[in-house]
Amino acid sequence: MKFWLKCLAAVAVAAMLLALYDSVFNGLLNKDGYKPVTEQMRDVMDQ
Repeated sequence: MKFWLKCLAAVAVAAMLLALYDSVFNGLLNKDGYKPVTEQMRDVMDQ
């Protein structure tokens, strides 16, 4: 059981880092407007 919790935590952290990286590089550097990570997560959940 603990093994699965560790895996789930690792996946959650990786997803958050990816979303943050994506929002910083796509939103800020491309200057098409900053899209918060929470909105990105909402988009991912909707698909």
